[in-house]
Amino acid sequence: ATVVLEILADMESNNAALNHGSLDLLREMLPKMPFSYSKVNAIYKVKEKQEAGSGGLFGIFISDLCKGCGECAVECGDHDALVMVEETEDINGEHLSAMAFMDRLPDTSAKYLGKYNYENPGETIAAALQNHLMVRSYYDALVSGDGACAGCGEKTILRAIATITESIMRPRFHAKAERIEAKAIELEKKGAALLTALKKNSPDSYHILRRSTAHLVMQMGRENLELVEQAMAEAKVTDKQIVAALAAVLRQDAYNHRDLQTLDGRIANGMSAMAMAAHTGCNTVYGSTPPSNPHPYPWMNSLFQDGATIGWIMGETFIMDHSRRSVIPERLADVLLDKATFTEEDYFELTHFSDAFMTTREIAELPKVWVVGGDGAMGDIGFQNVSKAVLQNRPNVKMLLLDTQVYSNTGGQNSDSSVMTGGFDMNQIGAATQGKLTEKKSVAEIMTTGHGSPYVAQVSMANSANLYKAIIEGLEYRGVCFIQSFTSCQPEHGVPDFASTIQAQLVRNSRGMPEFIFNPSNGETFPESMSLKGNPSLKRDWYNKTIYKTTQKAIYTVAHWALTEARFRRHHKKAKAADIKQLLPLEDMLLRLTQQDVIQRSHLVKGHRAFIPDWGVYLTSYDDTGKPSYHTMSRQLVLFCVERRKAWRQLQSKVGVENADYQAQSR
Repeated sequence: ATVVLEILADMESNNAALNHGSLDLLREMLPKMPFSYSKVNAIYKVKEKQEAGSGGLFGIFISDLCKGCGECAVECGDHDALVMVEETEDINGEHLSAMAFMDRLPDTSAKYLGKYNYENPGETIAAALQNHLMVRSYYDALVSGDGACAGCGEKTILRAIATITESIMRPRFHAKAERIEAKAIELEKKGAALLTALKKNSPDSYHILRRSTAHLVMQMGRENLELVEQAMAEAKVTDKQIVAALAAVLRQDAYNHRDLQTLDGRIANGMSAMAMAAHTGCNTVYGSTPPSNPHPYPWMNSLFQDGATIGWIMGETFIMDHSRRSVIPERLADVLLDKATFTEEDYFELTHFSDAFMTTREIAELPKVWVVGGDGAMGDIGFQNVSKAVLQNRPNVKMLLLDTQVYSNTGGQNSDSSVMTGGFDMNQIGAATQGKLTEKKSVAEIMTTGHGSPYVAQVSMANSANLYKAIIEGLEYRGVCFIQSFTSCQPEHGVPDFASTIQAQLVRNSRGMPEFIFNPSNGETFPESMSLKGNPSLKRDWYNKTIYKTTQKAIYTVAHWALTEARFRRHHKKAKAADIKQLLPLEDMLLRLTQQDVIQRSHLVKGHRAFIPDWGVYLTSYDDTGKPSYHTMSRQLVLFCVERRKAWRQLQSKVGVENADYQAQSR
């Protein structure tokens, strides 16, 4: 802050007109603001070397609505940019002051955000992410959600899709506004002369263009061509009116894309770039909690099962509206401005227009619809609707399944996405049953087969690069995008408030929910279109983890992950080293059975090689210091390992990975 205070002193001495009282307040406030003044190379030092005085300030502000889950500080790690402190009135006062100050700052200048290709954001993902994180108006694409549980994994992913969509679409909207406004100005200047020239050079094109404009822009559409011609004659439509109508619609569309203020209190930044169709569930509860209500774009909370269908309808509506008010008027204007011919076939196409006739750029400029829901809503009761909507492959409909593996907001019942152990709040477990015996349903995997050609990803904050890549590619894909993300539910999973990202990494590493991206653009075979990059030990059954301060490797299974979440507490017990001598190690037990043994119930037959003695199997776990601990396991926890191993092996086979562990077991 010293540098800035010196600049203020120079300003004060050289400009008597400055308000000295305000300067005193600024001097008092600046040291308290969370700014780095000279140590951020890309923003300050590099810019200063290029041009003195062009360096910027970098700040991380803590919202006054922060619940103190601590995840940000944990993820920040040794950087010490964020630390946890005791909440006091002074701390709250500083947060309120900082937020009030930030609210008065302009958006970050584009010069700090890297080179960004607005036409194809997928080519400049890094810059797209800088826009997403650093431009306040984009970041505020999600202003609700502070009613979520502290550390909720869902809210992080929900913010990511909203802000990335805004950061990609808003610059694109503004660029479009500049383009069509320029065309409106050109039409106003020479449109009449161009129409006269068209009449002379191509009378048929002139006549059809006039009819098309009257029909599609001037509200003279009728049941057949003759009635359209009759309406034009009765209205005595002139060439001047034709040109004026096209120019007026283009000007209005430019205003809508760039200058419209959609909500009180929001900047005049243009119309909404997206809408959201939400299945009832946690996302609708914390996502519409006053005073942070509503989302700053069209948002609808449907019945539990209907979100996908409503999102599909919203997408169709956007296609129709976008065509009538934007795409078709610009195309008609281009006929004049480019001195092109216009035929009856062109007229027929525009009067029967759909997204099938849109260019790549026109599709990219379509407002997007995000369908959002939990695993119960989208994988259970609403699965048929999701299946139907995915199969339509509408280019602007994108879907997000927030997978907590349980009905979170209704008490913790099992969903089809729940893992085999069950053991949640409302799941029966005891002497007669150990929980849920059915295998986990992976909706994302289902969508890769028998559902047309959607873009599909199963990602999470375990690998934020993969997550953001999937969102950006999914937004740019000319078809439905379906993303399934693991999202910790702190109260139902029984994990600390700060652990959402940590648990996402553990469930991925354990094969509990592997990552994959399925992009049909890359080819028509699974090895071409599907990628498993991001999963550790890609060619093995399990992640082989190096034990601390040794070269020894130890497998990390879903049973090891289960030790970290309280929802599995009834499926494992700590044991002493002396107690495990009569038990089977998990590694050996897994070699003796496959999922087919479980299907045939051979695991319950004493004397069979696949028999699993209940609480007769143990696993070895290692802490961060390399110290081992031992845990006996329920039969169901062993089955969980077998089922997830089978699912992982099938994914490996789809992409052509040869698994040496499976080959050895098969022999």
